[in-house]
Amino acid sequence: MKVVTRHLAKEILISTAFVLFALVALFAFFDLVGQLKRIGRDYSFLMAVWFTILEMPGRIYEVMPIAALLGAVFTLSRWAATSEFTILRTAGLSPVRLAVMLTVPGVVLIAATYALGEYVAPAADRYWLNLRTSVLDRTLTAKGYSSGVWVKDLDRDPRSGREIVRFVNVRNLIAGQDSRTGAWRVFEFNHRGDLHRVYHANSAEYVHDKGWNLNDARVETLPRVTRDDKKTSSRVRFSNRKSVHLSSELTPAILGVLTIKPESMGISELNQYLGHLRENHQATRRYEIALWSKAFYPLAIFVMLALAMPFGYLNARSGGVSIKIFIGLMIGISFYTLNNIFSFLGVLHTWPPVVTAITPTVLMLILATIAMWLVERR
Repeated sequence: MKVVTRHLAKEILISTAFVLFALVALFAFFDLVGQLKRIGRDYSFLMAVWFTILEMPGRIYEVMPIAALLGAVFTLSRWAATSEFTILRTAGLSPVRLAVMLTVPGVVLIAATYALGEYVAPAADRYWLNLRTSVLDRTLTAKGYSSGVWVKDLDRDPRSGREIVRFVNVRNLIAGQDSRTGAWRVFEFNHRGDLHRVYHANSAEYVHDKGWNLNDARVETLPRVTRDDKKTSSRVRFSNRKSVHLSSELTPAILGVLTIKPESMGISELNQYLGHLRENHQATRRYEIALWSKAFYPLAIFVMLALAMPFGYLNARSGGVSIKIFIGLMIGISFYTLNNIFSFLGVLHTWPPVVTAITPTVLMLILATIAMWLVERR
């Protein structure tokens, strides 16, 4: 059976690679067509092709489970049509043994998907965003916020040791320069919750493990407020400084994640940003769902291969290979749609992130179990 396992794994991997090429080529064509209105006006055709290439790792990651399903369906259906699978069943191949054999290509595809989702796709998306921003002469701002990036930051007063809360607004990030940003506004509150100081700066630079230097800064120091909510006689003090240093745990990486969608980030980036959000007592649900989806999505390849198993038990009279490929494609699209639907519903209805991420995979596993039970009863 070792020879058969290697042969089956080879056939499935080759078929999956062929399907993957076809699907990604189709997506690339539509991505390129979507840029036609900018070609010749904002950038050249070669630049449009380069933008399309940079989007391919993310596309491959998205369609990998579908490609694995179609590759396995094609291989098993072809074996059934040529009676190879019938001979294997006669030789004692059980469904459990077949499932074990399918884990070999499954492990290879899952490892490749994790590598794409953790390293290749996030890096390509970030480079694509920086390059596109530079070519179009735009600035990097937070997704959905024209005012820029808003971040909550905690610090301690170096004199009293008491906690300071800051709300930081970074107008824009500079493409290709991780340690520099555009204008800053910082609203600093003391331990009693009173607005104590406001910073305005034209730009900022990050000093590794120390914080940020605000350049050309204007500092507004507000008067203390007494317990009876009456201001003291002191006035608001203004000072202009060439540079002001703010110790902070905010890093360029934390600011950078706000310019891209959570779904385009790696597990390590999401985990780092979630730690920052929890420390600052901010909402984390959307990023938790994205984190758990990243963790479970590649494992869905095992379920896709399980869904392909019943197609090997169907003989040629149950339909040609093309019909089975079509059915497999519909199943794959349904799985992709369920993933997106549950991601939105999880954020909307505040469902547990783990349940939201794993439910589509569990539903497909139930479908695979029912399908195998039906073909075994025949």
